Amino acid sequence: MWTNNSQILFRSLYILTIFRFTIAIFIVGLRKILRNEIPVDKYTELLNIWIFLLFLLTFIYIFILKFNIVKKHIRKFAYLQLLIDVIIVEVLILLTGGIESWFSFLLILVTIAASVIIGKKGGYIVAIFSALLYGILIDLQYYNIIPIPFTISYHVKDFFYNIIINFFGLYLTAVLMGFLVNRLEKTSVTLQKKDTDLKELSKFQSEIIENIPSGLFTTDKEGKIILFNKSAEKITGKKFSDIKRHNIKEIFPFLGIPPKIGRSQGIIIKDKQARHIGMNVSIYYNSEGKHVGFIGTFQDVTYIIKMEQEIKNKERLAAIGELSASIAHELRNPLASIKSSFEMLREGNLSEATKKRLMDIAISEMDRLNSIVTDFLVYSKPNPPQKKLFILSTIVKEVIDSIKRTYINIKITEKIKEGLRVVADEQKIRQVLWNILVNAVEATNKIGEIFVILENKNHDVILKIKDNGCGISKEEIEKIFYPFFSKKKDGTGLGLAIAYRIIEEHGGSILVDSEVGKGTEFIIILPSGLKNS
Repeated sequence: MWTNNSQILFRSLYILTIFRFTIAIFIVGLRKILRNEIPVDKYTELLNIWIFLLFLLTFIYIFILKFNIVKKHIRKFAYLQLLIDVIIVEVLILLTGGIESWFSFLLILVTIAASVIIGKKGGYIVAIFSALLYGILIDLQYYNIIPIPFTISYHVKDFFYNIIINFFGLYLTAVLMGFLVNRLEKTSVTLQKKDTDLKELSKFQSEIIENIPSGLFTTDKEGKIILFNKSAEKITGKKFSDIKRHNIKEIFPFLGIPPKIGRSQGIIIKDKQARHIGMNVSIYYNSEGKHVGFIGTFQDVTYIIKMEQEIKNKERLAAIGELSASIAHELRNPLASIKSSFEMLREGNLSEATKKRLMDIAISEMDRLNSIVTDFLVYSKPNPPQKKLFILSTIVKEVIDSIKRTYINIKITEKIKEGLRVVADEQKIRQVLWNILVNAVEATNKIGEIFVILENKNHDVILKIKDNGCGISKEEIEKIFYPFFSKKKDGTGLGLAIAYRIIEEHGGSILVDSEVGKGTEFIIILPSGLKNS
C-alpha cells in the first residue's frame, strides 16, 4: 500500500540520489585541483572508472525509481542503496590511500543519511556494516593482501586506533542521529496532530460561519471586504468573488466610511426590489487586541417590516369607528354654520350687508364640505391609476413652480436629474408632489427652506423632499399617514394619507425621517415601470 511514509521515503531517495550526484561532481573537481597531491596516481584509471560507475549508478537509481515494483518495496530498496553506497565509499577510500584517505568522512554522511531516511534501526545497521567493512579493508591493506601503499611510519597500533576510532565514530553518529530522528519523529507527530486539530478547528469555524442564517462580513480598517459568508451572498445577491476587496458601502449604501458602530437599518436594491436590512457593526480586534477592521452581522428584515405594515394597515381598518367619528366631527362644524346662517336668513329682518355676509359664510362652509367629502372619497375609494409614460423631471419642476407662485416667501433648492421617465398616473403623482410639498411649506410656517432631489437608482426613481421646519416627534411619525390625523388648525389630515395610498398603488414606498426642531425628510421610492431604465 502506497502510504504517506512510503511517499516520504520515496522523495528522500530522490534527494539522496541528487546528493550522491553532487558528491561525484565534488570528487571530480577535487581531483582536478589536487591532482599532484593524491599519492595513488597509479590508481588514476581505476578512480576514473569508479567515478563513471557512480554517475551510471545514479542514473540507474533514477530510472528504477519509476517502476511500481520498486514503490511497493521502497524500504528494502532504500537499504540496498545505502549498503551499496557504503561499498562505493569503501572502494573510494581504498583508491585514495586506504588508512590515509581523506574520504573516510563519507561513511559518516552515509550513516547520517540512513538514520534520516530509514530511521534509527537503519542508521545502526549501516554504521555497523560500514565499520566492519572498513576494519576488514584496513586490515587487508596492512597485511598487503590489498596492495595499497601507506606511509612506513604507520604501525599496527595506528591501524588499530584508526579502526576503533572509526567504529566508535560511526556508532556514536548512529546513536546520536537515532536520538535526534526519534525526537524529530515525535515532534513531527505532535505537529501533525496539532496541524490536523487546527485544520479541523478552522474547518469547523468555516462551516459555522458559512451556515449561520445571518449575513456576516469582515472588512479591514478602510472598509474593504475580507469575508462574506453564504447567507450574506443570499441576502444581497452578491457573490463574494465579485466584491472581494470592494468597499462595504458599495453593498450597503446606508453604511458610512468607516462603518458606523452599533445597530442600524437601511435599504438595498436586490432583483429590482428594495430590501430592508437590519445591521449590527462592531470593531474587529485580532488576537493581540489590535483594531484591524470591522465585523458586521445583518438580516433581511423586509418580511418583518411588511408584517409590521400589515399590522398597521389592520390597525387602520380597526380605526374605522374613530374615522367615522372624525368625519362626523369634520362635517358637523360646517353644517352647523350653514344651518345658523340659513335660520337667520329665514327670519328676514336683516340688512343687505348682513344677508351677504351670511351667504358668504354658507358658501364657504359648503366648499369646505365639498373638499372634505372629495378628499375622503379619493382616499377611501380610489380610482385605479391610469398609467402612461411621461417625464417625471418636468412634472416635478412644474409643481415646484406652482408652489413658488403660491407661497412667495418660501425658498426651494432643487437638484433634479433631467429626462427621468416613469410609467405612472401623471395626475395622481402631481397630487402626491403637491400634498407633500404643501405639507413641507406649512411645516416651515411658509417662510423656510425646502430641498428637493430627484434621482434614479437601478430601476427606481427616488424623490427626496426635505424641509427645515418644526419636525415631527417619533410618536407622531407613526400616525402621519392616518386619515384625519393633522397638527394643522384647518387641515383635514387626508393629504399625506392620500399620497401614501397613491404611492402604494404604484408599488412604491414612502419613508420619513424627522427630528423635532430640525425638519423632516420624505423619501419617495417609485418603480420607473421601464424595462430598460
